[in-house]
Parts: sequence; C-alpha cells; structure tokens
Amino acid sequence: MNIFVLDENPVIAARYACDKHVVKMILESAQMLCAVQPEGTAPYKRSFYNHPCTRWVRASTENYEWLIDHAMSLCEEYTRRYDKIHKSQKVIEWCDKNRPILPIGMLTEHPKCMPDYCKTKSVVESYRNYYNNEKARFAKWKDGNIPFWFSGAEVLV
Repeated sequence: MNIFVLDENPVIAARYACDKHVVKMILESAQMLCAVQPEGTAPYKRSFYNHPCTRWVRASTENYEWLIDHAMSLCEEYTRRYDKIHKSQKVIEWCDKNRPILPIGMLTEHPKCMPDYCKTKSVVESYRNYYNNEKARFAKWKDGNIPFWFSGAEVLV
C-alpha cells in the first residue's frame, strides 16, 4: 500500500509511474478511496484503514481530491499504455461521485512510506530516491518515456 508521489502534480506523478505501478497502484488507490467511505457503502470492502496513506486520504477533502486526480490519471496511463480499461476505474469513478464527509482543508503533507535512508525533507525527492534505490530492478516504461530523474541506479538526491 502506497502512493508514489513522484511529482507534486497528481497527473505528472501518474505519468512518471513505471508500468508495474500503473497496473498495481490503480487497485491500491481504489482500496484507499473505498476505505474512507462510510463502512459497508463502497464497492470494495474496507481494508488498510489505519495505513498511513489511508489516514492521509481521509485527513482532508484536498487529500481525497489529490488521490482521485492521481488515480484517474493512472487509469488514463493504463489505457494509453495497454489499450484497455482497468477494472478498478469504475470503483474510482464511484468514489469520485460519492464523496465521503471529510474535514474541509488544504492538502497536507504526504506520508513517506519507504525506508528511512530514502527520506529527505521533500516528499517528491524521497519517492524519487525510493524509485531509484528500491524499484529500479523492475522499473520499465512500455512507451520508453523514462522520467528524467530516474537513473536506475543507487543514487540519493
């Protein structure tokens, strides 16, 4: 369970996601969005309710909005890369239309769910470090659009 904040902009962060994460993170995003709905109302059962990322999603309306935008952008990436619609897209669309009552507020700092050695003050730099150090062995981009910051080697920013 994670939200790979590879850019502050949720759309760009989705474009930077490697192929494996474009597939996997759509489901995880849908699970987090469903987890913050009133229990028993969402298409997916509540899971990972107390995970730091799920707690972040339910902390404010702007956090929820960020994840909706990111998840839908991941769905667009999935369709662009694989010419298919991800099964969880309908769930994310449901979550977009059925917004839970959350604290009204600004975007809060994303949690950094990664090994400590990857963490810096910047959440974006931290997740890029995480990709370069922990995800490089499988990170591939079907369309060849490798992010400019990805070295595929053990490098810390």
